[in-house]
Amino acid sequence: MKLMANWMVTARLATAALLCVTVVSPALAASGDDEMDKLLDKAAEGDPLGGWADRMAERPRTFPYIKHHGYFRFRGDFFHNGHLSTVIPGDDKSGTSGIDAPLTENAANNDDPDIAAQVGTEDAKVIASANIRFRYAPIIHVAESLRIHTTIDILDNIVLGSTPDFAGNGARPDVPLSAFVGSAAPPSSGVNGFRDGIRIKEAFAEFQPAFLLRVGRMKSHWGLGILANGGSDVDDDFGDYADRAMILLKLYDVYITAAWDFVYSGAVSDDPTQNFGQPKDLGNADDVQQWVVAFFQRPLSEKEKAERLVATTEKFKPAFDWGVYGVFRQQDFDLDLGSFNLVNNNGGGPSFDQIGLVPRDAWAFIPDLWLRFEQHFDFHSSLRVELELAGIFGEVGSVDNELNANLGKRTIQQFGGALEVEYSWRQLNVGIHTGFATGDSAEGFGVLDRNTLAEVDGSPNTDVTAFKFDRDYQVDLLLFREVIGTITNTFYAKPYVSYDFFDSPEDALGARLDLLVATALEPEATPGNASFLGFESDIRLFYHDKSGFMFDLEAGLLFPGAALNYRPVDNLNNREAEFAFTLQTRLTMSF
Repeated sequence: MKLMANWMVTARLATAALLCVTVVSPALAASGDDEMDKLLDKAAEGDPLGGWADRMAERPRTFPYIKHHGYFRFRGDFFHNGHLSTVIPGDDKSGTSGIDAPLTENAANNDDPDIAAQVGTEDAKVIASANIRFRYAPIIHVAESLRIHTTIDILDNIVLGSTPDFAGNGARPDVPLSAFVGSAAPPSSGVNGFRDGIRIKEAFAEFQPAFLLRVGRMKSHWGLGILANGGSDVDDDFGDYADRAMILLKLYDVYITAAWDFVYSGAVSDDPTQNFGQPKDLGNADDVQQWVVAFFQRPLSEKEKAERLVATTEKFKPAFDWGVYGVFRQQDFDLDLGSFNLVNNNGGGPSFDQIGLVPRDAWAFIPDLWLRFEQHFDFHSSLRVELELAGIFGEVGSVDNELNANLGKRTIQQFGGALEVEYSWRQLNVGIHTGFATGDSAEGFGVLDRNTLAEVDGSPNTDVTAFKFDRDYQVDLLLFREVIGTITNTFYAKPYVSYDFFDSPEDALGARLDLLVATALEPEATPGNASFLGFESDIRLFYHDKSGFMFDLEAGLLFPGAALNYRPVDNLNNREAEFAFTLQTRLTMSF
């Protein structure tokens, strides 16, 4: 009997050891804790380990633990005639596109005939580059109801080849010319670039008992993203982030959120000579205060999302989501930039007694309505309709220029909206994106090269009515995204069709065609004093793998309208905007 008992103990230990070896195998380790739990449950059938496997399978999650999220993106861009051939060397106002002309087209390389002959400027049109970004967004689960989030961008949109290990000006005898560069150097702000190699975009904590409390710097996103956009898409470049204290709770199936934003603190006691300690805001008079309130109904938790998926895709019930979002912002005084730019005797910023304030008396109320309807008719077809409407109302009581001259009051009244309709049948998707953004009669157009406080016929623009979409809400490759900078002063419509050759929710291989047409609502604000902005055709080939690998190849052709012609006041050196072409590619690995 003793021998039999020893044999049974040995068998149990051998089985346990076999399980341990199996658990740490590479294939199983990659599949996560769920697969390990299934294996233990299977081993427990018939109680081969005397209940030991059951106790392991029921083990609680240990804290803290980290969930890893993020992506690596490589992107290549090729632009032909992105400047629309409207740039005149030496005329800073000539360009009607946010895309710069090649360097050989500037004044420095054209005014001197000898230099022009050497660089061979013959109406150059092509610029091309590549950039990368590694975004790491881990979530640290400190306890069941306590989490810390952060988003870190490494080599954020760094242009490949832009930071060589080369100092120039004879500072590196071993690398006297850029032609002898042997290595790329880490980017560092103020040393070899304008930004550091590592940029912290988010850091906030959240506590979730019966409600959600969130404090820190976090993404700000609402609805379709025309007003507030977190920039979470892999092709986004910006992102809205708020220094915010927020509370979220659910009452009668409606979510209610309220937030206090620290938009701008004005002068602070931070000092480059003090490496430690806590800087302080030097008063509230120059602060920009903002308060946000929202009411909405849409699935947020994993349980709600699972229930919605079953209701729409299995029971074919319609789903309707909605939300109302409101922002109030105000500022009484602003910093006198003239005094703030003074340098004190210690080589730092201005001394305490040098910092001046100027009256601003600014306020704004920003309402936003978001609606979404989804209907699955059967297992193969569905319809989605989504709408967002926003407005900005307010005034700036006192506007001053760099010379502190009072330019008077500005009244703000802006409207914008976007509608997306998409119908899916098996692997075929057809839809239309359309929207509008109000403009004004101020001279100048776009967001990349013009002042929003521009003049109208030589007089101050007292009514600021040009609504600007968030720059991460993208509908094209060229016209709004690159040439103008965003959607503003326009009505646009973009029908599209796409087809996925894989009948699978996890993998995709297909193509998409977009056709965009746009017109200006205020023709006098455009460079060409005309209505038609242009027509653009974009085509995209895509492959997405369930492992997280994505490949996209896009091409866009823009035929600019008369609104983008160059028409100076004296009607001399007029230039017609010519067609532009772009070829872009993305390689993305997401996790």
